[in-house]
Amino acid sequence: MKTLELGDKVVVNDPGLLSLYNVMKKFDPKAKLENKGWVDEIMDDGTIMVKFPIGNDDPDEHSQIAPYPLHMVEKNDWK
Repeated sequence: MKTLELGDKVVVNDPGLLSLYNVMKKFDPKAKLENKGWVDEIMDDGTIMVKFPIGNDDPDEHSQIAPYPLHMVEKNDWK
């Protein structure tokens, strides 16, 4: 069983984010997959709240948080 801790860098394996990326790639070849974030909270039921940066803004100033089941979240030391 994988374990995650608050603040861990993660990638989210979300088919919805992948679909959005594939559409955006048609309009902007430089588009990037926006599935990298940090563990912001771990709920009692195991849901992982992932904090995503928005654009190039400081994530502490401008970000969004979304819930994901543990099986869709993978620890990853992205740059």
